[in-house]
Amino acid sequence: MRKNVVVKPLTPNALDPVAGIERVAGEARWSRAQFEKELSSQISRFFVLQKGCNILGYGGYWKVDEEAQITNLVISPAARRRGMGRLLLKHLLERAAAEGCRAVTLEVRGRNQAAQALYQKAGFAVQGRRPNVYTAPADDAVLMEKKL
Repeated sequence: MRKNVVVKPLTPNALDPVAGIERVAGEARWSRAQFEKELSSQISRFFVLQKGCNILGYGGYWKVDEEAQITNLVISPAARRRGMGRLLLKHLLERAAAEGCRAVTLEVRGRNQAAQALYQKAGFAVQGRRPNVYTAPADDAVLMEKKL
């Protein structure tokens, strides 16, 4: 499935598919309007994972000084368990490093063991927890960081 998969910058044409993935992925944290706002933000770097005309996932980070904070990394349920998350994460890390970032941070739901494993394999280490950050269902946020 990774053949012919490319990572491209998020554009206005991809906002509807990205918002759709956010809804079906079960998180539904960000609206289309929020993604649209990110397109005009000077600190935002958002990308889509695409095969042909199909958007398989998206991810992004905020760059502040020498740090990148990953805000989103979501793969469509139909494209999971095929290395897509790894591919997109690799792209985000490479871009952050190319922009002079020395560290990348993120937070992930405590129950999301698959995502935590992905990040740990990429060299992220747990830095702490924030209790009861998430709702529906209630969950802690696990704070992770990777030095570049």
